[in-house]
Amino acid sequence: MKKKILGTKFANQKRGTGKDSVTDTGAMEKMKKTDKLEQKIRELEERNNDLLAMIENSYDAMAIADGESRLLLLNPAFERVMGIKNADIIGRKIEELVKEGISDTGATLKVLETGKPQTVLINTIAGRQVLSTGIPVFDKHGKISKVYCNLRDITELNHLKEKHEQSQKLVSKYLLELHEARRLQKTPSAFVAHSARMKQVVETAYRIARIDTTVLILGESGVGKDLVARLIHEASPRMETGTFVKINCGAIPADLLESELFGHEAGAFTGARKDGKAGYFEIADKGTLFLDEIGDLPLRLQVKLLSVIQDQEVTRVGGTKPKKVDARIIAATNRDVEKMVKTGNFREDLYYRLNVVPFYIPALRERREEIPFLIRHYLNEFNSRYNLKVKLTQEVVERLTAYAWPGNVRELANLVEQLLVLANEELVTVEHLPKRFSAPEPNDLAEIQELRPLDESVREFEIKLIRTALDQSKSNEEAAHKLGISLSTLARRLRQFRSDSHS
Repeated sequence: MKKKILGTKFANQKRGTGKDSVTDTGAMEKMKKTDKLEQKIRELEERNNDLLAMIENSYDAMAIADGESRLLLLNPAFERVMGIKNADIIGRKIEELVKEGISDTGATLKVLETGKPQTVLINTIAGRQVLSTGIPVFDKHGKISKVYCNLRDITELNHLKEKHEQSQKLVSKYLLELHEARRLQKTPSAFVAHSARMKQVVETAYRIARIDTTVLILGESGVGKDLVARLIHEASPRMETGTFVKINCGAIPADLLESELFGHEAGAFTGARKDGKAGYFEIADKGTLFLDEIGDLPLRLQVKLLSVIQDQEVTRVGGTKPKKVDARIIAATNRDVEKMVKTGNFREDLYYRLNVVPFYIPALRERREEIPFLIRHYLNEFNSRYNLKVKLTQEVVERLTAYAWPGNVRELANLVEQLLVLANEELVTVEHLPKRFSAPEPNDLAEIQELRPLDESVREFEIKLIRTALDQSKSNEEAAHKLGISLSTLARRLRQFRSDSHS
């Protein structure tokens, strides 16, 4: 019996079902668990060391503040980024540092104020610009217990951005100057002033060139408004400090005009340059911006233009940060801006802002005595360009002088070039002239009942024409505009007619 019991015990031990066997198995499992815990602790310690090393060696500054904005932890980079010793500010509240002028704001303060992640731009006492992002951490009661902040010094980045923008402006400026030089090679820009009226225009241009104010140039298309604008720029101190930039407000589609004038940031719209683009206002900085055909500027851009003129600041399309600009504005139009103001097509405040110095250039038919001089100028210019020796007969010059020139100087220059290029001989006669310059046919004279001196007939027709214009207009200004003459010219003609009727 005893042997049987001993055998059973031995058998049970062998099968591992005895008490001693159970105890040994539990100890082994505990050892395994202990080994796993120790391994996890070592892994966590290693990861913690890596995280601490990463924070300690981070190029960006890092900070932890409590729910009262008190600084609890700062990494070494914080001293470099903020320009102040960590030992001098650790444990202090950020709001106190702001009051002392060490920085002008802090992401922590914005986080505590809003309860949400915030990013702010900090200007430090050391003159650095720092981009700071704060992330809130909440306790079990929903209150902010800590704020984790990352601070990056963007001072050098901003300097690089400014240099890039400056290079953009220079590239655009040089392209404009190259384009203008090529244009001048094709279209000579000469300002011929032999009449008393045009001499007065030139004298006024030189006088206002010294006064740095906005100018509004009025006159028909082709009279040379751009030449007067360039004359004002070249006679001003801005000739030495900046460039002359011309933009035709009526030649650029409305949806592109805004970005051309004010520039755009990268990706501001479909088709925008990846690196952004400086607008004409930035390119004309320290120089002159000539806004031709200002009457065609859309109303929504008139508002922005007025703001730029008043504040001397421009904000690119897609941007938020305004840029200081110092550009003199010279505007020009062949439209009746006063009438546009009354009809609501042009802002009244912008009109008065531009019309500080109004400037009227008379049409070519109002200064016929200059036509022969202009013909001679363009004849010499195009002969030189095309290596020709073409001349005009006196009869051709007389026909051209008697013509009304609805296209003004531009039409005259184009005609002279056409005559020189198409002429097969070195002498241009009336046969080479277009049909509109032909003498009246005999049947055209059939309606004339009585031949009278030309001056008398012209004066009589002029009186009828002016009376018709006055009858069909609400004011003398409107009549003058319909006739294509200045108000002063109309007044002078009316006085002359009254004087002739009394004599």
